[in-house]
Amino acid sequence: MRVGDLVRCLFQPRSSWSGPERKVLNSMDLTLKGELGIIVRTRDEHSSQVMFPQLGGYTHPLAHGVLEIISESR
Repeated sequence: MRVGDLVRCLFQPRSSWSGPERKVLNSMDLTLKGELGIIVRTRDEHSSQVMFPQLGGYTHPLAHGVLEIISESR
């Protein structure tokens, strides 16, 4: 998976990080499962940071195994 790929999330995370240094763990208020997102940064060969524009630009780190590629970037 590469930056710019359009993906569908197949998993619903239970929590999210917040705060200025992302050190606070909160209950997940958003539904990511089934939503389309765009890979904005690859973290390593197994996970990426995915942005969900329809959810106010929310970004979340997700493993590639829980993402379905809808359209690959060039």
